[in-house]
Amino acid sequence: MTGIFMRGEGIMKIRQLEYFMHIANTLNITHAAERANVSQPALSRQLQLLEEELGAQLVERRSRGVALTPAGQRLEDHVRSLIQNVELIKEDIIATEAIPTGTLRISTAYSLRGLLIADVIAEFHRLYPQVSLEVQEGTSINVRESLVTHQVDLAIYSDHGASRGLIRQTLCSEALVLLAHAEAKLSMDKPVPASALASLDLVLTASPNGLRRVVDELLPPGQQAQNPPIIVETNSIIIDLVARGRLHSILPYSATHMAYKRGEISIAPIKGISWPWTMASSRDRPTTAAMRVFCELAFAYTHKRVESGEWKTAELPPVS
Repeated sequence: MTGIFMRGEGIMKIRQLEYFMHIANTLNITHAAERANVSQPALSRQLQLLEEELGAQLVERRSRGVALTPAGQRLEDHVRSLIQNVELIKEDIIATEAIPTGTLRISTAYSLRGLLIADVIAEFHRLYPQVSLEVQEGTSINVRESLVTHQVDLAIYSDHGASRGLIRQTLCSEALVLLAHAEAKLSMDKPVPASALASLDLVLTASPNGLRRVVDELLPPGQQAQNPPIIVETNSIIIDLVARGRLHSILPYSATHMAYKRGEISIAPIKGISWPWTMASSRDRPTTAAMRVFCELAFAYTHKRVESGEWKTAELPPVS
């Protein structure tokens, strides 16, 4: 960039701020010069000019690297805010374009990988290969947090929390199911009551987790103290453990879909429990063309899976 900021009779160049941020991020002049693709003396000279312009020392040199002074820390905060504002300007302009461009960052719950998300991502990339896609997975709590902190543009998760600052649309809701090994012969046609969970040997997701919170409410008081569950971070390991026999678990149907189709496990809906899935974005960020199209594809694939019966137990939201 070649822009400038005017301050009195001096000129503070954006390039100098970029160099300063390399220093702030590495706390090492040599590494910062490598990242900036300039010589170390040139970087040091630009830092000196910036300090003279601001009338403050920004870094302190130490035996190993450098440290930001209080003035340097304040400048770092201001520059990071400036960078965010520039990104918002860029996103706002891109949002007015009809054809998706730029980068689309998505975070999604683990459970939706096999039944929905992989197909939506593949189709989006086929249609719009010019868009750079960045996808991450996590628990619903982590997915929501990544959206609230502006790490991603879109999030798909099970929403049980406050929605302030978010634009939300319900994709569908589905049942939670009890998992057992294939020979246990649980049936999707025979829902089980929550009381059936008593005394089972369970493998469960870790806390804090929206699913775990619901499961804890289903279990009889004291069961986990008397018969502690195995705690596992990911659905894939949970399903593998259940398939080996003896252990049971509780997951949304979508998380079990692929293993159930392969005959690795048997499952049954748990009576009276509905699990919603939500597509969300941030209110204070513009909706880009890429976000809009990805949402349209996600809803289209959801409708297709539900209406075909492939997404068992799932129900679409009422048409408003």
